[in-house]
Amino acid sequence: MYDILQGLINGTFGWGWPDWLINLIGYIIIVTIVLIVAPLQMLFFTYYERRVIARMQDRIGPNRVGPEGIWQPIADGVKMFTKEDIVPAAADRIVHFLAPCVVVAPTVLMFAVVPWGPGMTPVDLPTGLLFFFAVSSISAVGLMMAGWASNNKFSLLGAMRAVAQMVSYEIPAVLSLIAIVIIVGSLSINDIINYQSGLLISNRDLPGIPDLGLGWFIFTPVGFVAFVAFFIAALAEGERTPFDIPEADSEIVAGYMTEYSGMKFGLFYLAQYVLNFLLCAITAIIFLGGWQGPGVNWLYAQAITPTNPNGNGLFNVLAGMLGVFYFLLKTYIFFFVMVWLRGALPRLRIDQLMDFGWKFLIPLTLVNLFSAALWVAFTRWGPAEGMLLTMGWSPVLRWLAAFVITLAINLGAYLWLTQVYAASQAERRRAELEELSATL
Repeated sequence: MYDILQGLINGTFGWGWPDWLINLIGYIIIVTIVLIVAPLQMLFFTYYERRVIARMQDRIGPNRVGPEGIWQPIADGVKMFTKEDIVPAAADRIVHFLAPCVVVAPTVLMFAVVPWGPGMTPVDLPTGLLFFFAVSSISAVGLMMAGWASNNKFSLLGAMRAVAQMVSYEIPAVLSLIAIVIIVGSLSINDIINYQSGLLISNRDLPGIPDLGLGWFIFTPVGFVAFVAFFIAALAEGERTPFDIPEADSEIVAGYMTEYSGMKFGLFYLAQYVLNFLLCAITAIIFLGGWQGPGVNWLYAQAITPTNPNGNGLFNVLAGMLGVFYFLLKTYIFFFVMVWLRGALPRLRIDQLMDFGWKFLIPLTLVNLFSAALWVAFTRWGPAEGMLLTMGWSPVLRWLAAFVITLAINLGAYLWLTQVYAASQAERRRAELEELSATL
């Protein structure tokens, strides 16, 4: 943003504005865009999900307000603003009021490090990935505040479920990302995106690969296992089916949101959909290259950048538009999968949720960390690092060895853990049947 404004204001118009003013204008524009984009994504996703679910269930979905029901999210927003705000008499009014704010604020802050396109990162932190997940974990505090302040057993139970679920599934999510961080060697989200240039194979792992922006991590054994584990954990983090246990309406009314109405309930709804968008976005960024795609890097090479101050501003616009298109396309595909799973799968029990996370996902991601270390050793290390085995090997042979070995390790771990997990579930069912027989 700074480079574009500097070139436009001081280059094209020659106004000679100071750097601090250009930076201030840039940050104001970025914050304004973020505060507009977040609610718009929520409005679009609510309409999109209702129409897709209706299609899957042989219904029509929203179709009355506007053409094809396109204005239904606006009508829902107006309804939220006009509904009465009811606070239980025995509730802690201050904490009850603050809880939705504590849940919404982190989701907005997470936008700060999301790259929308080349050179289109609001704040390019060297620890952007750490910032993203550190901020996201604050939401759990708001959920617990909501359940506790409501003075309602259903609300408290839903809040406890939500916190337990988020804490449990943050572990495999972070372990999945650590595998990618080991390979990239950086916590910068932009570095992770730039690493995925290439064609099926990253040209950082195998120099000489044509750069079509398709060297995604999902095409490697380490990246694929990390992707599957992370997306499952993202479903649990975003309270999506089959992990929507904290607000199981058939069991605990609406969980931690039971005693909320009006715009306070709307804020929880906003935070949930914005979080789902961000989880889909970070999945696309880490494993599918984010804005990487055919043509983007070539266009950006001709644009105005710190390394090319004499570039053409038109290519900034073209590269940005194409990058945003690729990024949103991948993000919306992942959200479609979330909606698809909601229409296809039943809700898990809380014990099944915890068993799967602790007994299957976490061990699998730990094995994947070992595979990631082997990937780095085979593709980059040499005699200086103690890797004498690959001395004299060509880069292609080193990459093939890394691919085959990590594939064998991850596949073997998956098959073994599947058998162990199935045996533990069978033992649990046997114990439950024995307890039921003794009761009868």
